[in-house]
Amino acid sequence: MSIVSSEHTVGHAQRDGRRYVTETHVDSEGVTHTFEYLAAEGVDYAAVRDARAVALADQLAQQEIDEVLGG
Repeated sequence: MSIVSSEHTVGHAQRDGRRYVTETHVDSEGVTHTFEYLAAEGVDYAAVRDARAVALADQLAQQEIDEVLGG
């Protein structure tokens, strides 16, 4: 299974400079996967999102394999 789209939104800065980030990833079956985190100042949100999309695609592919093999 693959990830067909990924996006993120960034909330306003907290007192300490961190920001809440919400990532939304949609897989090839139309299922939405949402992740939220509090990011430190200076984080490259797009890099985090893209890395998570790759990891999520790998995880979903492994789940598919396990289901096919009866695991």
